[in-house]
Parts: sequence; structure tokens; C-alpha cells
Amino acid sequence: MNKTHLHLKNNLYKNYVSAILAAFIIVSSVIFPTITQAQESIKMPQGDFSSLRKTGAGRVVDVISPLTIKMQDGSIIHLSGIDIPDLDYYNPGPLSITAMEILSDFLKNKNVRIFQTKNPNEGRQNRLGHKIAHIQRMEDDVWAQGLLLSLGAARVRTTKYTAEMGEQMLALEQKARAENHGIWAIDGFKVLNPNNAQEHIGSFQVVEGVVKSVAMRQNVIYLNFGHNWREDFTVTVPAKSSKIFRTAKINLQSWGGKKVRARGWVGSYNGPYIEADHPQQLELVENDNLQTPKSSAMANPNETNTDTRTHSTSPGSALPNLND
Repeated sequence: MNKTHLHLKNNLYKNYVSAILAAFIIVSSVIFPTITQAQESIKMPQGDFSSLRKTGAGRVVDVISPLTIKMQDGSIIHLSGIDIPDLDYYNPGPLSITAMEILSDFLKNKNVRIFQTKNPNEGRQNRLGHKIAHIQRMEDDVWAQGLLLSLGAARVRTTKYTAEMGEQMLALEQKARAENHGIWAIDGFKVLNPNNAQEHIGSFQVVEGVVKSVAMRQNVIYLNFGHNWREDFTVTVPAKSSKIFRTAKINLQSWGGKKVRARGWVGSYNGPYIEADHPQQLELVENDNLQTPKSSAMANPNETNTDTRTHSTSPGSALPNLND
């Protein structure tokens, strides 16, 4: 473990302890100059679960990974909507180890409430048979996912089936990033730009830049972040996902010239690209403050479509997205 990662691990854990005890014993002056600022910086988040359904409650008996817990009844729960950048189940990185320590202290032998999507047919169980859920600790109503995001120990990774808490999670992530907590203080985990996305093909990333042009081909929408769509970074929205964006009153064809933050698996087809199949993958960025995409502007009817690409499916993650 190098000094940078050790520094990250120490600060993450100190921040967690401080949030619970409302006091710091030892805090890095790089991230928190004063004890007062530290106390105000990390607050135990309590989510609004009205978009979900409470499907159960119980006692956590074990924390299997930074994203997985075991309940007293034997059921396994995968924490919905978040991602740990250096999580490798065979060789976990320092951030994953720290996040697991935090989650263990926070949840082990604690009673919790379980919240899942309201749709009983999709988004409640992953391919391993584990429940997909948001977790709230009963004793203080603190939200597990919100805690990890606030500390900078995780980043947002929703799916179209589990996106209900997306806006709340993105807001917590943005605050942690603005304050350089956890992963956001480490260069290797920071938000990418369209020029260096090429170096991260084959991984889940967050990429931010200005959309140079918008095009549509065979009902697939292309947000082009460079002038050469054959080589530059692009976000694609497949035809089958268009209805989701329309329902959210988001007109992507009006996004030319706007600064956008996109997240997803970086694939390679005519340059690096991310496929976005639900709105929480895309954020309009104004003055570096989180802006939930709510654009309803009409597309320019005179816009010329010069993009002749056909849609290519993302190759998928080497580490499965267990929100699926």
C-alpha cells in the first residue's frame, strides 16, 4: 500500500469516526483544517425513501464486502446504486478495505430497515440471487449508501431499474467531491475529461466535458464531446431508452454546447463511449454545482445530422455490476 492510499485510508476512517462521535481526535489538516469545519463537513445522511417500498427489516450479522451484507435470516443484500472504484473481490484495494471497515462498524449487529424498488418484478434481485436494496440503520435512521457517498468512500452507479434514489445520491457525491473527501482527493479516481477517457476503456468512469454536437442515427442519440466523432469521446443513448428520457422531460437534442457529466462503462467504438440508458447517468453541470437534468427545451429543427454510426453494444464489465 503506497503512502497516498494509506493517507486516503486513514482520512476516510477518521472522517467516519468523527461523523459518529461528532469530534475528531486526529484529523488530516490537508482535508479538514479545523475541528469545527470537520464536524460540519461530514453529517450522517438520512435519505428520503418515499420513492421506494419498505420490504423488510432485520439484524445484520456480517459484512461480506463493502457492497454486501448478510442478514440474520440468511439473506444476502447488495447495496443498491453505489460503486467502489478499486473493488476486486480477489484482491481488494485499500479503498475497498476501508469502506468495508466503515460498513462493518456502522451495520454489524445492528437492526436495519430494507427499502427496495416498488416494482416487484425488476430491480429487487441481482443475478446472484441477492436482494438489491437501500439500508437504513434503525437506531438513528442513517442511510448506509448516503454515508459511504458523503465520506467519498463510494460513487454513484445506478441502473435503469434502481435509479429512484439517484438524485439524492448524486447530490451527496457532488458535495464530497467539492470538499475533496476520500476518492475525490486522489488523482486516479477523479472525474475524467473527454481527452483522457481513451485511457480508461474497459472500466466504469465519470467523464465531464462540453457537448460539441448532438446527432441522431436510427433513433440512437449521440452526444459528441469532440469535433471528430470517429475518434473522440461520445455518449450514446439507445433507441429503446428514448422513452425514459422523454418521460423525464429531458430533450437531449438541445444539449449541444452544454457541460455534461456522464457516468458508465467506457467502451470502445469509434473512440471511447458511454451508453446511457437512464437519466441518472447524465448531469447538466453549471458553475460546478450539481444540476439534475430537467431540460425541456425543444431541439433545433435546422440541426444537420452528419453522424453515420450505427449502435454498438457495450462489452460489459469484467467485474459484474451486481445491481443487475
